[in-house]
Amino acid sequence: MSGKGFGQPQPTKIDKLVESAVRYCHKRHPESLDQIFDNLPVKLNQQVLDGTVAALKKDIDSLSWLCGYFASEINSTSDNDKPYHPITLLSKLLIKSGMQPFVDFMPYIGCRISILNNDKFEALPPRVQAAVKEAFDVVETSGEEAQRINEALLRELEV
Repeated sequence: MSGKGFGQPQPTKIDKLVESAVRYCHKRHPESLDQIFDNLPVKLNQQVLDGTVAALKKDIDSLSWLCGYFASEINSTSDNDKPYHPITLLSKLLIKSGMQPFVDFMPYIGCRISILNNDKFEALPPRVQAAVKEAFDVVETSGEEAQRINEALLRELEV
C-alpha cells in the first residue's frame, strides 16, 4: 500500500473545477469554460468564478480575457482570432488601473460592463475615465434599476 498523499488534504470538486477553468483561460478555450459554467448550480458557479479570478489575479491578460468571455464577447475559440475585443481591452485597462473584476466592475452578457464601485472608478486617473467614456456609452442607473437588470440577466442565464 502506498503512502503517497497520506495526510495531505485532497482537492475538492471546486478546487478541481477552478484548476480546469484557469487552464482553459490560459488556453483561451471558451467552449471548455461553457462545459463548466453551464452545468453548475449558481452557488457552485460563484465559487468556481471566485477561485478562478483569485488564481488569475497576477495574469492580467487571462483575467481580462475571462471578462470578455463573461460579456459574451468571446463565445468560441475562433473569436480569439479577432483583432479587437473592446470589453477585454477595457477590462485590462480597468484591472491595470487597480479595479478588480467581479468586485469593482462586472462584465455582462451583451458586451457590457457595469461599474460596481463608482467611488473607485471616479478615483481613476482622468485619462482612464476619459478613455472609458469615449469608447463606451456610460449610463448611470439607480441601485433599484441595476438590481432589476441583474435579476433579468439571472433569469436569462437560468433558462
